[in-house]
Amino acid sequence: MSMIYIIFIFIIIVVAFFCIKNFKIKQSIKSENIRKPISPSRKIVNKTDFSTKYEELELSKNYKKIIFFSLSNNSVDTSLNSFYISAIKVGFNLKTGDLIYLEEIKNTTNLQEFRALSKDTTHFVSYNIKLHNQLLNLEDKVQLCTMLTNVNIVGIKNSHGRNRWPKLFEISKFYGIKFNSSSKFNTLNKAKLNIQIFQKMLKHPKTSIIIREFIFNNKTFLNEIY
Repeated sequence: MSMIYIIFIFIIIVVAFFCIKNFKIKQSIKSENIRKPISPSRKIVNKTDFSTKYEELELSKNYKKIIFFSLSNNSVDTSLNSFYISAIKVGFNLKTGDLIYLEEIKNTTNLQEFRALSKDTTHFVSYNIKLHNQLLNLEDKVQLCTMLTNVNIVGIKNSHGRNRWPKLFEISKFYGIKFNSSSKFNTLNKAKLNIQIFQKMLKHPKTSIIIREFIFNNKTFLNEIY
């Protein structure tokens, strides 16, 4: 009986020992966690795409700024106040040919917004750009007309059998650019289509030389290309 009692006491002592030891370990871990500074979240808040890409452009010598724009008017008045203008500024990578988005203005009648956007840009692209270059004071800028440079590339005949001026959606269709014809065809969407046309022209065997001359040799293209 005394032996059983001794074994019972021994078991209690062993259990108590391990309980106390486990409690001390937990307290030590808890104390360590309290003293340990809280580490910041692993989630990194990146800069916006605009700020990151704009800094990349400003710091790099490998980009050329280009503005793609479109105007539309709702009246017979030819003054600038009757026009809506959208413009998108991009950076053209001189090594890879890639474009990065910088900033834009959307369907505005405020000419000052366009001037502010274009103050550091010399290259401009638009459909039928000659129609508006005087209004926007672009005569001394490097210009490319996506309409006239594609007259003989798209090759749509008029009633006299000559190549006529293609519409913007006709040029887009020729280059295989998909767009929703039922969506609102505002000036911003037209500017975006001009960007896509420009990119297609850069890869087309007959128009790539035009784009390269425009970019690298600062040549203006406002007439039909034969």
